[in-house]
Amino acid sequence: MKKVVRSPILKGIAFALCLACVAVATLTAGNALQWFYDKNQNDNYFYAMESSFEQSGMLNYGFLNAFYSINRAMDDQTTQEQLNQYVKENGFVGDYYAKVGDKVCKNTDLTVEEAMQSPYYLVVTPGDYQTNLMQVSGYDIPEIWLSQYEYNYYTDEENLSVTAERTPIHQDGDCILMRLTQEQANSLQAGWLEGQDVFNTALMRVIVLFFVALAAYLYLLYFTGRRAEDEQVHMVLIDRLYVEFNLAIILGVAIGTAVLVVVGIDEAAYSGISFSMMTYLLTALLVCAFAVVMELILSLVRNLKNHTFVQRSFILRAVRWCWRMAGRIVRWAIDLCKKFWHFIGRGRKGLWRKVFQDYKTRNVLLILLVYSAVLAVLGMMFGVMIDYGTALFMFLFGVLWFILAVAFLVKRLDGFERIVEALKRLRTGELTDKLTDMPTGVLSTMAEDINSLGDGMQNALQNAIRAERMKSELITNVSHDLKTPLTSILNYSDLLCQEHLTPEEANDYAKIIHQKSMRLKNLTSDLFDISKVQSGAEQMQCERIDACTLVRQALGEQDKAIAESRLTLKVNIPDHEVPIWADGKKMSRVMENLIGNCIKYAMSGTRVFVTVSEQEREAVIELKNIANYEMDFDASEITERFVRGDAARTTEGSGLGLAIAKSYVEACGGALAVEVDGDLFKVRITFPVYGIQPA
Repeated sequence: MKKVVRSPILKGIAFALCLACVAVATLTAGNALQWFYDKNQNDNYFYAMESSFEQSGMLNYGFLNAFYSINRAMDDQTTQEQLNQYVKENGFVGDYYAKVGDKVCKNTDLTVEEAMQSPYYLVVTPGDYQTNLMQVSGYDIPEIWLSQYEYNYYTDEENLSVTAERTPIHQDGDCILMRLTQEQANSLQAGWLEGQDVFNTALMRVIVLFFVALAAYLYLLYFTGRRAEDEQVHMVLIDRLYVEFNLAIILGVAIGTAVLVVVGIDEAAYSGISFSMMTYLLTALLVCAFAVVMELILSLVRNLKNHTFVQRSFILRAVRWCWRMAGRIVRWAIDLCKKFWHFIGRGRKGLWRKVFQDYKTRNVLLILLVYSAVLAVLGMMFGVMIDYGTALFMFLFGVLWFILAVAFLVKRLDGFERIVEALKRLRTGELTDKLTDMPTGVLSTMAEDINSLGDGMQNALQNAIRAERMKSELITNVSHDLKTPLTSILNYSDLLCQEHLTPEEANDYAKIIHQKSMRLKNLTSDLFDISKVQSGAEQMQCERIDACTLVRQALGEQDKAIAESRLTLKVNIPDHEVPIWADGKKMSRVMENLIGNCIKYAMSGTRVFVTVSEQEREAVIELKNIANYEMDFDASEITERFVRGDAARTTEGSGLGLAIAKSYVEACGGALAVEVDGDLFKVRITFPVYGIQPA
């Protein structure tokens, strides 16, 4: 079921169904407009969505427009034939009778009683009118019919009086009578009902198509971006549009389509273009516009589902950035106020403690205050006594006070310099020198602290050296004590492997004992070797050797193991010699360990690069391979003892190979460095090229 509802085919069908509904609805509306337009052009009949025929404009405005035509005809020279034409053009098909004075216009003889017996009528007499129409109100009837008399005013200037003369506007019998019999109304009502049926049919069809398209589009909105194989939201190229650009396209397409529709309808109505042809063109335009708008809306929905809507919006990103910046500023202001308040509290307590509780600060402040006070007193006394000619004594006393202060400062500056020199010696490792004969006070206390620090560092260094020596001796003794029983175990297990033991499983047990014993022997040998070299007991027999020959011999010794490992070896060794000063046996052991690590830990089927080069008066040996495990260790720690790159320990190894290699290389005067770059493991050995003097 999940595959069906999320299938691209069903989504395409739903999208096409939406566009088909738009096309059919547009054609339906266009055909309805065509019918109304043609009907209005031919018969001046028009259904205006009234609830009943009695309220229709077709009925009411036909009466009123005909009444105005008849009323105007009574005042001008309109003939009966012209009036009949005007009345017909205004959509009135009933009977009328009008009399004003001696002029009579009619299409039939009609009395008030006969008119009021009809189902629809309008009777207008001077001062009053009667009707059963819905839309006729008092101000629609000309004032001349609603007023029975006309008043003319005359002024007598001598008597200062005003006389009103009343003149009747209409004579007795003046009237405008209009009626519509049931037979005459039936023709109008038939046209109105036909228009109502056309409109309601088109409306119902458009509503049904709207809901069908809405259901299909809601399905698209729900499942857009989803596939049957997972729950992720799959984006397409159009989803990279920024939200504002997307919305601008939607708005532009909507406005442009609306303008083109209005212009098309206007052209079809007034320019003589075929309305049906314009309907098809507008249908094609609306289908294309809806396709673009629907796809753009689906793109916005996919961004919402994928939580990338904000990232694709300049405005929302700016708002979010402003909100975050405002939050940061508020938090920064709050933190600043807290820090300032804490600073005031700590400063108040710290000032009290430093000035009044710390004797060092207190003594310095007291000396400064006493010295400043004495200078101030001497200055005032010198100013007072200079007027009496006795200021010489005060001057000499001031000079003496200044000399004493200078001597005091010089002695303490010398003590400060001695403290600085003592700290430099501590940093370089000279821990036996002591500071003596320091000035009393702060400097003497600092000297005592520095002497105590040196003693503590010396004791810690001696303890560390003693612990390292004891550890090396322990490893050496244990390794030596294990050799004799291991030799016996190896010999006896080898003899057992040569025999045919029963039961058959005993032969496998004997082989396992021999293999594990050999591994234990190698481990003890490695422990013994690294203990000797790190303790300084190993004697290096250095000589001039060729780095290229050293690497070739190491590769040749392990050629069989390399072939069985399914590794491709890429060797780049120059033809000329690259001489170095080192112990040949120890360096052979180094190369054996490094090549063995490549065989054990390199990914099967990959390439191993071995290069020898001469760079800036240094001989460089590099080995690079792709590891078959995830290297999540620190490259600076992998050369320590018992540290293995394979944390799962799925391969054989003791974690001493790189440690032994680094110790041997450094004992010979070289350097070994390990670099890790993703899955690439690289070992780099550097030696000074022998025979080249340093620049």
